[in-house]
Amino acid sequence: MIRLNNFEYEYRPGLSLSELVAEYNLAHAKVRFDDCAVIVNGAAITAPQAQEWILNDNETIVIVPMFDGG
Repeated sequence: MIRLNNFEYEYRPGLSLSELVAEYNLAHAKVRFDDCAVIVNGAAITAPQAQEWILNDNETIVIVPMFDGG
């Protein structure tokens, strides 16, 4: 089972985070790697890493928009 922003998806071997995000975006608020923070199992990863990330079973991913503030 993969958890993305508190929604559960069946684990499929070889599934990339990019593919899962495309599936997620069909039914939920759109997220993008470029303007969001991506946390996989509690550790932040960069946008390029996120785009290439191959998922493992039981991973938890949180993608949240980054805000500029002053």
